[in-house]
Amino acid sequence: MNALLAELGKQLVTRWTAALLLPGALFAAAVVLAEVLGQRHALDRSALAAWWDGLAAGPAGGSGAGLLIGAVAFLLGAAAAGLVAQAVGALVSWAWSRTGSGPVPGRLAARRRRRWERADAAVLAAERALLTDPGDTALRDRTRRAIARRSAICLVEPARPTWIGDRLHATDVRVHRGYGIDLASCWPRLWLVLPDEARGELAAARDRCGAAARLVGWGLLYAALGAFWWPALVVGLVALPTARYRARLAVAVYAELAEAAVDLYGRDLAVQLGLSCPDRLTREIGEQVSAIVRKDDVVPRARRAGSAEVSSPLP
Repeated sequence: MNALLAELGKQLVTRWTAALLLPGALFAAAVVLAEVLGQRHALDRSALAAWWDGLAAGPAGGSGAGLLIGAVAFLLGAAAAGLVAQAVGALVSWAWSRTGSGPVPGRLAARRRRRWERADAAVLAAERALLTDPGDTALRDRTRRAIARRSAICLVEPARPTWIGDRLHATDVRVHRGYGIDLASCWPRLWLVLPDEARGELAAARDRCGAAARLVGWGLLYAALGAFWWPALVVGLVALPTARYRARLAVAVYAELAEAAVDLYGRDLAVQLGLSCPDRLTREIGEQVSAIVRKDDVVPRARRAGSAEVSSPLP
């Protein structure tokens, strides 16, 4: 047990160092450069060298206590920056999953819905044209392109203000349409049924989503620092679109893996809950799974009431 706890602690320290402390140290160094150089001498190496020489020749330069205090302050600043970036990343993750309620999210969701409806109309038009001449290669290519443009917006009708929110929402909708399963309610139980390899893939995909959200936090911090040192603004402007690309890729992979987990192990969940599922998972069985995990009693009460009315003699 002691060896296990020691190994777990080592892994946590390693992950914390890689995720927060090292990027925080880079940001802390950028803050120092912003303080020393400022906007007017942002890339002046001679000014930096002069500051360094003055620091070494100063009273604290030859003092071990002064160096130790400076190193501790630097590390604390790096850790604080990492925690701020992590908090901003959590806020970004929350914003990604927002619903379309509210004035601004509602307008964004409505705009995405209108784009999807136009793309869906183009798909229907291409499919109607293809029905008139199924052998036309050009019409088949046109239909594929129209479907790809619609899917690029969302796999189902959009209901969220962001692409990421809609991609996660689409997984819920597709699983419910295909199997009648309420994925939000069933997911903790399904997680317990999954083998370790599947859990590992999902956890790794989830970590990549979190890393992309933290990168948004770092990009915002660097962009804010750009008000005092313009090279930091350049770093922020590079980090933000990179984070957007990585977030979309990570969320798409995570959503596909979550849907695949239902495809491959949804039947195992039904069996573990005591339902008879000799063949593939059907919508009827999936609805029973959802009713069990949600502890629904509406249908049984209705059935009991109906059976009581049928069996009870009229006065």
